[in-house]
Amino acid sequence: MTYPDASQLCLRLYGTADGVPEILRAHLTRVGLADTFAELARGGWIREADPQATQSSHWIEVIGSIFKQDADVVDIPRGEMLAREVGFVQESLS
Repeated sequence: MTYPDASQLCLRLYGTADGVPEILRAHLTRVGLADTFAELARGGWIREADPQATQSSHWIEVIGSIFKQDADVVDIPRGEMLAREVGFVQESLS
């Protein structure tokens, strides 16, 4: 996953738990997501990332960016698409 996609997925998971299995929801906190995404970066799962992406503090800042005035960092459609790709959103069977 590229760094921009990882950032959008992180923000989406912080913003909503829709589709996330109940067993994983306890990790959808700032610290839980920051630790998880830092670990993903250390493991090479996040491409094109700055070295800071391996640190939890970096992901705390990513999440905090949505609270800054005039912040336009969340791409809701992209986040939904990424969540669907990793299996956190299922299509309805209507």
